Formats: sequence, structure tokens, C-alpha cells
Amino acid sequence: MRHIVTVAFSAFIFLSVSAQHKMPQYTGEIEGTAQRSDVRQAKFLGVIDRSDDAGKVKWMKSISRVAAYTHGTPTPLDDEKERQKMLRQNAVIEENSTHGSARSVDPEVGTNFLGNTLVTGTPPDNTIAISNGGKIISIDNSSMAFYNDNGSAVMTNELHEDWLDDVSAAINVTAGLFDPRVIYDPVADKFIFIILHGSSSSSSKIIVCFSQTNNPAGNWNVYELDGDPFNDGSWLDYPHIGISENDVFITGNLFQSGSNSFNEAIVYQLDKNDGYAGANVNFVIYDGIPGSQLGAFSLVPASFGQGGEYGPGIYLLSSGTFSSNRLNLYEVTGSVSSNPSLNLLSSFIVPSYSAPGNALQLGTNAQLNTNDSRMQHAFYLDGVVHAVHQVSYQNSGYSGIAYYRIPLINPSAYETSRFGTVGIDYVFPSLASYGLEEEDKSVMIGYLSVSSSTYPEIGVVNCDYLMNWSDPTLVKSGNSYVDHTWLSGLERWGDYSDMQRRHNAANPTVWMAGCFGSNNHNWNTWIAEVGGDYEPIPYPQALFGADTLEVYEGESVFFTDSSTNQPTSWIWTFEGGDPLNSFSQNVLVDYNDTGWFDVTLRVSNQLGGDTLVKESYIHVLSSDTAPLIPEGVAELEEDFSMKVYPNPSSEFELVTLYFENEEWAAVDINIIDIHGRLVKAMYSDQMKPGIHRLTFNKLALPSGQYIVQMRRNGQITKNEKIIVL
Repeated sequence: MRHIVTVAFSAFIFLSVSAQHKMPQYTGEIEGTAQRSDVRQAKFLGVIDRSDDAGKVKWMKSISRVAAYTHGTPTPLDDEKERQKMLRQNAVIEENSTHGSARSVDPEVGTNFLGNTLVTGTPPDNTIAISNGGKIISIDNSSMAFYNDNGSAVMTNELHEDWLDDVSAAINVTAGLFDPRVIYDPVADKFIFIILHGSSSSSSKIIVCFSQTNNPAGNWNVYELDGDPFNDGSWLDYPHIGISENDVFITGNLFQSGSNSFNEAIVYQLDKNDGYAGANVNFVIYDGIPGSQLGAFSLVPASFGQGGEYGPGIYLLSSGTFSSNRLNLYEVTGSVSSNPSLNLLSSFIVPSYSAPGNALQLGTNAQLNTNDSRMQHAFYLDGVVHAVHQVSYQNSGYSGIAYYRIPLINPSAYETSRFGTVGIDYVFPSLASYGLEEEDKSVMIGYLSVSSSTYPEIGVVNCDYLMNWSDPTLVKSGNSYVDHTWLSGLERWGDYSDMQRRHNAANPTVWMAGCFGSNNHNWNTWIAEVGGDYEPIPYPQALFGADTLEVYEGESVFFTDSSTNQPTSWIWTFEGGDPLNSFSQNVLVDYNDTGWFDVTLRVSNQLGGDTLVKESYIHVLSSDTAPLIPEGVAELEEDFSMKVYPNPSSEFELVTLYFENEEWAAVDINIIDIHGRLVKAMYSDQMKPGIHRLTFNKLALPSGQYIVQMRRNGQITKNEKIIVL
């Protein structure tokens, strides 16, 4: 905990300052360094201006893969899934959970409500952000929605391409939009949203949107990054997003176009402040990322865990995809403008983990795909990186949650604990800080869960600063199993859920979004506020005073410690004083130079420490001048107001077409009129094998007859007539 106060003219007026936190210097041996591109410039696509969208007819076009075919020989993950399946069959189901402790917080669900419901595919891949002003952005693979923190809707069920309509011509949307991620910047009081486009080297791109204000219903600046940045036939998938004091970091995995073979992980680093301003955005790309014995896959950036920011770089973390006993910790060393590098700081050994088996659900033989054991979520706070991912719990085949606290000064001195119950699958965890002070390591962890006796549901658990787990709290129960009629075998469950902290809440509060089984055997989104009876850890709190704040040069000041909660050590720093430092509880200090000087006190005990900085606290006057009479300083109050734009209603009539693509192919889907003229290009990209669904609003077309035409590798394979009355 670090307090900063400013004293003006010895009038004892204390103005709080929002601190920027510097990254602690890593003193170990760096294990490797990535390659970095020259500085590039993101393509500016334009501004989303929602003020002129009232009455506009929405296309409501959506295309998504709803089934996947498996080709070729089994991968290591396939082999691991089969092993975990056998472990599940032999596991002894636990009757009661052994979790719950006297110290941990029992999570309590506050405001909660149904979120995005316009589901056009599977999985949802929920992401959420909440501002200090209580504005919520909820996004899934199909749609976007904005809410107030009381659950009232500002905008609901807006499909991605319709929301991007103001810049869609510049984007040239010819393929699916998927894998959204959103984050709130508490210092800038703005949002950043990204979404991917296309699954081939020719169509792959990242759409990056910066809000101009703290109102998500206002204007956004939109940029584009190439998803095949090295022109080597790659396309980008599995993005993560994080922010530091100057930059936004986007990570992803490059796959070979026309197949699912993994090429490498990469990291984009962009100047976020230029993005907010709508200026030219500079960025660099890191590739050739070292991985030691683990490899580099799905790097997760760790943003600051509470209401400030840190930098100028960022920490990142990765784990193995199917089984390992290592984690990799990375650092970007500076901002885009400061010649940064991306270094592998440590590849350290942790308890062995494996991808879990696929999950059973009540009422059906259809299993849910639990994916692999890649890293899911991370944040940084007080010299420690916190992180979670899913693993086979107690080697039972059932999915549980692995949680880590990794100190930057020595990553191998990590703390870790696992949460789970044999017989229940807990998957796609996300986490947020649940303390009022930076030294409080308590976290809330959200997850999706299911068992053979429950439908897919959403829950949350607390882990306190001593690594004790609470009992789990149900956030939203499932209404049915999920089994899409076009699928056979595994049902896609997701790649992630999301949880973010509301930074300015009086008591620790987090908001989460996840998917649950709805009544129609489909996925819907549930949004929830989570809190609990929080008890601050009795850390020492640094407090001190002085017998005078104004002296002449050559005179002394006596400083008295008044810290609370019984500190056992004191470290003073007296700018301009003699001594400069002291380890005594109370100190007499001489001042021989004129000026305004800071005083810093760091106190600690066995629970932790706290630092108090009083800036310009001591004023030393020249001995040949008269005393200055301090003037009073009035405390300023600012009144912030927020305008909410209403959501215009719209009528629509969805057209839905299913079509099968047996092998990877170049697919074009167009709407043409009865004279053969192109009306709307709906899709043009390499398409994965599987069954796909296309939906769009036919009322976006004028009255008449039209043909939806599908070409596969240049050959017409399907014509469907549409009549608009």
C-alpha cells in the first residue's frame, strides 16, 4: 500500500493523487529475448458515431462455425483427453466439498440479470468490462450489449457487423467476426474493445476500438491490424488483451492458413493514448518468442489488478496446452516509443498439470468440450502476478482450477492452490483482485461448471490472502442441457469466461459474465455483481506527524510515528534532511538547505507493509527572510455527469441457412438480384471443415426477389431464393 499526499503551504490540505506504479526490476538472469519489428502504424478505419443510427435497418448478418470435423492423426491433446476419460471413469466421486474456511469471504451475488440472448452460434466466449461510472459492456461471439449497473439496458443484442456499420466499408467485412475481448482503463476512464476477422491469411485482421469517452454508447475510434503481419500465410486466433500506463497489448496465436497447424505466438504493443485521441497509432510486434522447455502459446498479459496502472511495460504468462510442469513468465520492458524488448524472465517448475477430460451434463449424452490447459486470466499487483487456468483436478479427469501467485523478485517462490470437486467440472476460470489495499492478495475467481446431475451453470469462489478457499457460490443455474441439433459428439463450451473489478466501489466488488444452458438447449449470457462480507487484513498503516512544517535553514524537525496495527519496523526517507534515512520509530532531522521536501515512511510487520509519502511536506526558508504566511487552499469538487443514449428499436426478420463444408475451401457467399447483380457480399474466406450457419436480416433488402449464392473453390454449390415483401 502506497499513500501519496500533497501538503500545500502548510495548511494541512491533503489532495489524493492517482499513482502510477513502476514495474519492479527483475534481478535474475533473462532466459531469452523475442524478435521485435520496426515501429509500424495501425490503419485508421474511422469513427463509430451512434448518434445518427436511429431508425437504421440492421443487416443482422452473422456467420459462424457450428460443428467441427476432425481430420488426420490424433494430436497430443487428443491422446491426453483419452487418458483423462479413463481417469474419470475410475474416479471416486466426492460426496461433499472440502472447501470453506473461517477467513475466506463467502461470495454473495448482488445485481444480476440476463445478458446477450441473440445467439447465432457456439461457443459464446463471453467478455465483460465495467467502468467506475457503472457502465457495463457485455460481448459474446454473436453480439454486443451495454447496460447500467442496475441492469437497465442501454443497447442490447447488436450484432458485431451492425455495430461496426459506420466503418464496415473500410474493414471490408467478408468473413466471420469472432473472439471479442474488452477491457476498461480506470486511469483514462475509457474502454478498449478488440475482435478478430477471418480465418485465412488474406482475411485475418484485428479490429481495435478505442472509446472516445467513458460512455460506451458514444463514439469510438476504430483501427485495423494485419492478422498475417509477416506475410507467411498465417491467420490469428485466441486473442488476449492487457493495458499498461502507456500501451495496450494484444496477444494471439498464428496458425497456418488452410489448416489448424500452430505456427507461433505473437504480441502486438500499441500506443493506447493515441487510440483514445483518434491519432496515428504506432505499434510493434514481437515474434520468435522464446519458450524454454515449455514453448510459447497463448500468452496472457497481466494488467494492473486495482484502480491504477503500472508500467511502462507489462508482464505476461503462459502455460502448457495439454500437460506440463512449467509456467513461463515474460516481461515487456518499456513503451512503444522507448525501444522496448520482450524477455522470457523465467521458465519455472510448478506442480504437474494436464488438460481435463470432457464434461458430462444432465439429461443428455452430449459432452461439453473442456478444451486444454492453456493460461486463462492474469493480473499484476504489488510485485506479484496472479493467474488461473483449468487442469485435471487431483488427476481425476474432472476439471478444476489452478491458481498461482508469482512474485517478480523470485518466480520460483510462487504460491499455488487448486480448487475442485471430483464429480464436477469447473472450467474457463477468470479472476479479479478482492482487496482494498494492494498488499491484500485475496481474489474472486469466476468459472463455468457442470456435472452429470446439473445443467451448465455459472459460479464463483473466493481465495483469501492465506490461500484458503471459500465454498463455491452459484451465480446462475442452468435451465437445460446444451445440445445443438446440428452437432454430434462434443458441444463447444467456450474458450474463456470473464470477470473484472469495479475499481471505485467502496467495498471490493467484481462483475462477471458467463454462459449457461438456456431453455432452448442453447447458450445464453448471465451478468452478475459479486461481493461479500469483506474484512480488511490488519496490515500496518503508515501514519506520522511533525512538530512543525516550516523551519529556517539550520533548524530541526521532530517526526513522530503514529502508524496503526503494530508495525515492527520503520524506514524513513527525508529528502533534503540529515539524516537522509533512519530506521528508528521517531526521528530528529536537521534541514540545512532551502526548499520544499518530501518525507516517506515505510512500516511493516509479519502481515505486510505500507508506505506513506507526504509530498512537499517540509518547507525550509532562508534564514534572512521573514516567515511566509500560508494561504488557505480550498478543496475542489468536480461534478461529473454522464449522458446515456437511448437504444433505438428495430424490426427484423432473420433468414437462417445451414450448409456443410467437408474440407478446407475458399468459400464465397453473396446475395444477388434476379438479374445476377451483386447486392451484398456476405462472406469471402477460407472456411474450416464443418457445418456452418449464416443468418442475416432480410428486411435490410428492398422489396423483391434475391438469390443467396454459395461458391466453393469458384464453383456454385448452392442457390437459395429469398423474397422480400
